[in-house]
Amino acid sequence: MTNLIYELKLSYTPKGHGKDLQKIKSSQDAFRILHGIFDQDLIAAREEFVVLYLNRANQVIGYHCAFQGGVSSVVCDPKIILAVALKSLATGLILAHNHPSGNLYPSEADISLTRKIKSACKEMDLELLDHIILSPDARYYSFADEGKIP
Repeated sequence: MTNLIYELKLSYTPKGHGKDLQKIKSSQDAFRILHGIFDQDLIAAREEFVVLYLNRANQVIGYHCAFQGGVSSVVCDPKIILAVALKSLATGLILAHNHPSGNLYPSEADISLTRKIKSACKEMDLELLDHIILSPDARYYSFADEGKIP
């Protein structure tokens, strides 16, 4: 009997550098970028979860459309969120999801997930900068602006 051990290979291929990368200075900057990422034909139909990954200068090095859900919820796996952050050599991240109902206030599940990811980020020397909830009518709620990111 032969034990098989599979080699794992990681690659890092940045597509932009320095001045080419968009910088996040505020929740408005993040919202502007995120609004362009979310599928506007589906934002009122189902929840989606997107993560922006940033470098030390708060420039966006990429995003990941991480999870898709149903009309009223989306299930997120923090391990996947952090795996992408580590693989991309990100130092910061911004979580985002939409509420098809248009209600911008975070649910208890939203708050709990944010705390869990914040704690995991701390262990990996990553910074959770914000968690933004988008609505179909182009409004948003920022955890950071509301003092909900400790």
